[in-house]
Amino acid sequence: MKRYLIVQPSGRVDRYLWPETEAEQLAVMQLAVDGSIEYLPLPFHTLQTHEAVLNDDGLDRLPVNWPAHELLGMPEDCMPPCGPVVIVPLPEGQDNRAERAHQCRYFGTLDAVALGLVEPAEVGLGVLIDARTA
Repeated sequence: MKRYLIVQPSGRVDRYLWPETEAEQLAVMQLAVDGSIEYLPLPFHTLQTHEAVLNDDGLDRLPVNWPAHELLGMPEDCMPPCGPVVIVPLPEGQDNRAERAHQCRYFGTLDAVALGLVEPAEVGLGVLIDARTA
């Protein structure tokens, strides 16, 4: 039977049996993060056979979760997650390697455009809107 983890900002880690149905899985994730869920994008963690789920609107509202930041192998310069983080298993036989490689290439392309190393049209992006604040 598969298990999922809840990593609390205090460092406490709780382990539970992973429910069978998608409805039950969604319910336990929402309950664990106390609200709407958001999957942490693959380039920001090193998990291969699991996903990281956090509160969709927890940023700056919930306590910073340094233990989850470390457990997930997040880059040092990456902002840590806020609130509880749920580590959920992927379906049997599935892993994140191909999707992670694709997302890393995509984010790398965006970084290259943002740094002025290439033009959006050169990398097939068409129009790119820079929404960063100065």
